[in-house]
Amino acid sequence: MPSAPDLSAPDLSAPALPAAALPAPRALLLDFGGVVISTSSRVTWARELAEIVVERARAVGADLELAEVEESLRTGRTALSLWKNAASRRLSPRELGPREIVEDFLLADLPATVRSALALDARELLAAMAPLVADHHQRPGITELLAECAARGIRLGIVSNAHSGRAHRAILEHLGLAETFGVQIYSDEVGIRKPHPDMIRLATEALDVDPQEAWYVGDTLDRDVVAGRRAGVGAVVITRDRRTDHPPFRVTDTPDLVLETPEGLLAPLRAALEASAARAAAADPAGATVSGTLTPDGAVGDVAAADGTALPGENDPAPSAVAARRPALLLDHGGVITLSTPNPQRFAAVAAQIVALSERIGSPIDLATAERAAAEGWERHRARKRARDAAADQAPRHEEIDPAMLWGDLVGAGLPAPLRAALRLEAPQLSLTLHRFKNLPAPRPGALELIRWCHQQGIVVGIVSNTISGEGVREILARYGLTAMIGPSAYSDEVGVRKPGRAIFEAALAGLATDRSQVIYVGDKALNDGRGGRDAGIGTVCLLRGGKDSDADLDAALTSGDADHVLDSPAQVIDLLAAQLAVGP
Repeated sequence: MPSAPDLSAPDLSAPALPAAALPAPRALLLDFGGVVISTSSRVTWARELAEIVVERARAVGADLELAEVEESLRTGRTALSLWKNAASRRLSPRELGPREIVEDFLLADLPATVRSALALDARELLAAMAPLVADHHQRPGITELLAECAARGIRLGIVSNAHSGRAHRAILEHLGLAETFGVQIYSDEVGIRKPHPDMIRLATEALDVDPQEAWYVGDTLDRDVVAGRRAGVGAVVITRDRRTDHPPFRVTDTPDLVLETPEGLLAPLRAALEASAARAAAADPAGATVSGTLTPDGAVGDVAAADGTALPGENDPAPSAVAARRPALLLDHGGVITLSTPNPQRFAAVAAQIVALSERIGSPIDLATAERAAAEGWERHRARKRARDAAADQAPRHEEIDPAMLWGDLVGAGLPAPLRAALRLEAPQLSLTLHRFKNLPAPRPGALELIRWCHQQGIVVGIVSNTISGEGVREILARYGLTAMIGPSAYSDEVGVRKPGRAIFEAALAGLATDRSQVIYVGDKALNDGRGGRDAGIGTVCLLRGGKDSDADLDAALTSGDADHVLDSPAQVIDLLAAQLAVGP
């Protein structure tokens, strides 16, 4: 008896559409995995990532079994694959936030407190996971294809589903390909995932082309071909990879071209361009050429890259009685761990990055314009914060500015529309660059002594910090040699809430196996740290002189009850913690 046909298996054996019949592309959009990069699985990934998780858990005061963590990672990745397959069936699928992936999938079998703490470092864990799960290799023909596009003025972009766009960017940088692409769009950064057509439309908007003037090259039917058809691109191309012939369900959309590797794309690309040039010459014998000047498509609405997850908080199971009585320490970063001197050239590096981006997407601006835009945009951001703090409506006061808004709307005001779109897409990288150069940081005297003393005593140390780049703060702490000593770290750009908003404190507190009455919090601002820490129910709130607030403001916080202590040095906190240890559980 013949077996039933596999309805999910695509029929890609039909002759490809003649390349000359395809519209000549003015932009080429490439998937990352399966097109630019091929991957080979690494069998040791779960054990290696489990070792990282176990090490990070020690910083939050938890001793985990390596085998249990490894099993949770494997189970979570399997469940995550099933979710991704199901999401491909949706018309407008959203992407899971990094914290969702870590907390609800990869580490779902771990204790709630540990899960909440490690989820605050979700982006770091996912960036570490990407090179462990698979080895990455450039596919044949990519170098020649990119060179051909550069020679012909065809704009290039990456459009890819990813758990860590940051890891993908690093791989392209390592291969020397990053500067080739005008934009790189990753699902974890824009909050939606293919086959959502806006993944492609965001790229065409930034590259200043209509979707029908772009070819999209992928390797899957359910994500890439469907996304390309929904977005209305001029041609959809498949370069075969391991997932091409095994879609999770039946897909009716078909590609225009099916190639074995990207090497095969050069010939049809040239044929389409030459046919288009011939048609243009026939229509205008006087010398018509294919113009490189493109008319922009209508603006695509901003896509918020929101995490979408509820912050961990007071509904988690209560810690054990002994753990609940052990002290823990939460610190602000700026003014407490680090003292900074303003850098007079703070905008130079980010301006150079903006200029390079503008040139890659075909909307060039000069360095002076970029530096002026960065400086004026930053001032708009500061004015916006001041206006929000003074507003009568309390509801939005504590929301952190979306990086896409900062760079696309505030810095991008007055810049060309395609560049504004590209700035929104590159916002996290621009924020990191500005964070690196806007100040000259140095450890505050007594801060490293305090953190190292806590580490020796087994006291968990976490961070609650307003910042434009938590990644940038982590880099500073790594330079200080503190990475392994820092536990749950809540950064406003990642949590989405600024101090004195309670949610950012709750995010850090949820990662402590300590009752909040036993927590000491140290900051340098009367409102953000004093009032914020007190409203969050933290047991002891300390404010440090020598930060941004005046001594008079700090003394007023002490008088009003928003602070328990006003200190001169972080090292003085050691005596407070020692006193709590002496009392015991």
